[in-house]
Amino acid sequence: MVKKSMKTKTKRISLKKKYMVIKKVKEHNRKKAKKVKKFRLSGKKKVEKDPGIPNDWPLKEHEVKAPEAGRVEVIEELKRKKVECKERVIEVSDVLLEVVDARDPLDLVLQESVEKWLKYLIEELLTVAFKCNT
Repeated sequence: MVKKSMKTKTKRISLKKKYMVIKKVKEHNRKKAKKVKKFRLSGKKKVEKDPGIPNDWPLKEHEVKAPEAGRVEVIEELKRKKVECKERVIEVSDVLLEVVDARDPLDLVLQESVEKWLKYLIEELLTVAFKCNT
């Protein structure tokens, strides 16, 4: 009795079949992507734009200016709070130190000017001038 060989078949395929499989996979992926895109577009809710106030509306100017006035009030309130906070910090602090960078050409001043300012500040407030050379 002759025994058949137990060898497995090869997995090689012809190029024609290989390219056909690749083509079908591409087509499948394209259709799948198209379906997902279509679903996304149909799933979104369209936001309607506000048509605004018609020109022949009797109180249009008043309606348009009202929100602007509210915004201006809010901005002024924020500025006022900021100034109050800054003033409070200055009142509470014991020492104020202003550091001037001498590398900045706008801060380079004449000696006479420095002396005049120092004289003025000493008369007005408790002032100590010092120079730091490092």
